[in-house]
Amino acid sequence: MNTVSSMAEIKLDMMELKLDRLIDEMRFLKSRTIAFDTRLRGIEAYLKPNEPSEQQPESKPTPWFAATASATARTALFAVGAAVGVALTKLYLGA
Repeated sequence: MNTVSSMAEIKLDMMELKLDRLIDEMRFLKSRTIAFDTRLRGIEAYLKPNEPSEQQPESKPTPWFAATASATARTALFAVGAAVGVALTKLYLGA
């Protein structure tokens, strides 16, 4: 009976270690997502139309293009984050 309880303890310790690793990986993913989002906001700010220039009226993308690019990038970021989260969960928890 003592062997069974020690085996259960070992399994719980291993599960806790795997969960700790998963949490660390998810924190890293979150930090990378925040960094990417910050860069994306900078790109969005660059793409936002300023006052139109008389010399180069077509030099900046149209507002709908910037909005479409932003929505596409955010959707891709979400999809990548979800896929990585699922992969990490399967890797660490063996689900």
